[in-house]
Amino acid sequence: MRICSRVWFVATALSTALAGSARADFLIYDLGAEGQALVRVAEGGRSLDRSAFDTRIVLQGKVVVNPGGTVSYTHSSGKKVHFKLGERIEYKKAPTTREEFGKLLSAAGRDPDAIMKAGVWALKKALLPEFYRAVDKVLDIDPRHEAALKVMELRKEMKEPLPDDSETERKFRSIVQRPGMKIAKSNHFILMHDTPSKPEGKEGKDGQKKTKTRAQERLDLLEKVYESFLLLFHAQDVQLDIPKERMMVVLFQRYDDFHEYARDISPSLASAAGFWEQIRNVSYFYDHGTTERFKLLEQIMKEKRKEMEQAKKWKDPDTIRYVQVLELLMEVERDNSDITVVSHECTHQMAGNTGLFPRHVGIPSWVHEGLATYFEAPGDGAWAGIGAVSIERLVFYRALADNDRVHSNIDFIVGDQIFDYARSLGATLHGYAQAWALTHFLIENHIKEFAAFYRMLGEMPPDVRLNPDLLKQLFSRVFGSDHRALDQEWRSYMRNVKTDMEKLEDSGK
Repeated sequence: MRICSRVWFVATALSTALAGSARADFLIYDLGAEGQALVRVAEGGRSLDRSAFDTRIVLQGKVVVNPGGTVSYTHSSGKKVHFKLGERIEYKKAPTTREEFGKLLSAAGRDPDAIMKAGVWALKKALLPEFYRAVDKVLDIDPRHEAALKVMELRKEMKEPLPDDSETERKFRSIVQRPGMKIAKSNHFILMHDTPSKPEGKEGKDGQKKTKTRAQERLDLLEKVYESFLLLFHAQDVQLDIPKERMMVVLFQRYDDFHEYARDISPSLASAAGFWEQIRNVSYFYDHGTTERFKLLEQIMKEKRKEMEQAKKWKDPDTIRYVQVLELLMEVERDNSDITVVSHECTHQMAGNTGLFPRHVGIPSWVHEGLATYFEAPGDGAWAGIGAVSIERLVFYRALADNDRVHSNIDFIVGDQIFDYARSLGATLHGYAQAWALTHFLIENHIKEFAAFYRMLGEMPPDVRLNPDLLKQLFSRVFGSDHRALDQEWRSYMRNVKTDMEKLEDSGK
């Protein structure tokens, strides 16, 4: 079974500032010492290099400078906060991902392959309509373009719901054995849950109350990962199997119920934030707003809200804005926590149900976790797509890559020794970061070769132990025996991998 060891954080998650469909302006807000203490609670007391994150947080949305020296910030959720210019804030204007896609599409001219490449860029930024727009344009120019035709065929197939199967539901209930849980379905997933039957009271972008339940929101996210996962490979001429039955997912309303259930399956799951059970092919999650840490944060926020009410009486706009920002941070962090874990574990499940990683083979940890982390990054309360650069992963990668060449080279990672090494030092995040970085490099630059390596692993007999020497031999069959040259190429690539915020700061130099 696959486990996601989710680490809680506010500043690091928000610092990703990844692109969504809203405006890509960046608001940099200084929380100060008091806010930093709240961040430590959200991080669960974890010690991070504060010089990398300090007391500032970065939010993405729309920034408007008003006459009279005020700044209005609108988050993608529709929430708006007003500031005085220079009061705890900086801001940076930036193009939206849609604007960037438009430039790429224009530069591609009438070259079908260049247009397809622009479309894949849009897909990775979670811009599915723009991706399909690029594919349509390719077929207008070249009606026989193989990759574009495969995408359209796949799109047609994905639109059709998989047939209802009473046997799947019966099997599902026999596995979970929670008769009180409800069933919800989407085109490709069957979800067993005990979450509320009515939508929560949070407001959406249009100021109206949400119309979707927690279960429906979860299914929507699962479908986005499903569609993007298949499209990423098919659009680049890597064929995968299409699942023939709905995949099974469980969503617990309360963390305590999830924790008890997970611990009964295996003591190793006691600290899991979500997991895919490989043998029975079921993923399990919970609502992250129900953990003890979030309960503590909610108690803190109750006191902050009282301060805000007093501030209204005393006409103290700075305190009012401060609490409004904290409220937004907590809401975004809860959504980000769910999104990270769900997209991570859904990727495990997708890989195991599309023939990419056959379920009968013990796929190396770095392969499984590298792919899952490549898909997992959230951006301000929405899924940011594929291959988004997480500042947390990047910082932990750099920490090992810059200081320990022995344990941050391709052979050590390919041999699947990195996770054993990291666990022995209590530094699992370093293992995840190295797996993420190598996977990011190989998918972005050598996807067909990497997919061939995946297939080679899947063709191994179940009783064969994939030891480090064998793994390196299989890797060499695809990438050649000169791992040193590939290692240097990887390091050079990673030196240029930056978060959107880092790119923006560089452009301003």
